[in-house]
Amino acid sequence: MGSVGRSIDVASFKNYEELISAIECMFGLEGLLNDQKGSGWKLVYVDYENDVLLVEDDPWKEFVGCVRCIRILSPSEVQQMSEEGMQLLNSTAVDGINDSLRR
Repeated sequence: MGSVGRSIDVASFKNYEELISAIECMFGLEGLLNDQKGSGWKLVYVDYENDVLLVEDDPWKEFVGCVRCIRILSPSEVQQMSEEGMQLLNSTAVDGINDSLRR
């Protein structure tokens, strides 16, 4: 799957709603990124600590101050991340149990 990059000045927007609307228009995804019915598309961002977070998880001003890049995830990418996250959580839980059993 290919990717397309665009620059956007997040500080030029007043809130998440304006930002999301502009991104939807930019990529022809009108109504999909802010769909309350669950289209499956998600916006995530990478902050300056290289953490990946969901757009709208942090207060607007905090987001503007720490966002490094924004990525649009398709429904299949969201599903893949969910599965990988669960695998990571499960392996971490097993490691934690094994560590406590060794003590």
